[in-house]
Amino acid sequence: MQHRFSTKFSHAAIVASLAIGAAMAAAQPAPALGGGEARMHKMHAGHGEAHFAKRMEMLKVKLNLNATQEAQFNVARDATKSAMEAGRAARMSARDSAKAELQKADPDLAGLLVARENLKEANAPQRKAALNEWAKFLGLLTTEQKSIVKSQLLARAQRMGGA
Repeated sequence: MQHRFSTKFSHAAIVASLAIGAAMAAAQPAPALGGGEARMHKMHAGHGEAHFAKRMEMLKVKLNLNATQEAQFNVARDATKSAMEAGRAARMSARDSAKAELQKADPDLAGLLVARENLKEANAPQRKAALNEWAKFLGLLTTEQKSIVKSQLLARAQRMGGA
């Protein structure tokens, strides 16, 4: 009987530790090399935003947009940037909440799991709004411009190990 209880307890402990680790991982930005936590966040956030801006400007130049297309491109780009910022703020807030909860003598581990799931849904409306703006933009493209976008998407998929 004692052995059975120990086995069940150890399984529960493993599940709880995995859940906490997953909650903490989801609440933190991707790690960067060589620096403190605040520095890592600044490096990661700045790099992502700079990379996004660079990619968007390169695409904009390649597509040679007309005034209507450029206006919609800017709306979609700004909506995406806003969704990215909101997502980062939600992750940082969740990380801070998780750290505070884990400092307690009796932390709410189930609450951490719920918080992790809520984080996934935190800025879904903003992401969907940005996707809708991009769909509007793509609907304005000519056949030649769609070909350029297609080649960019295929190249990106290949770099990421897809195609």
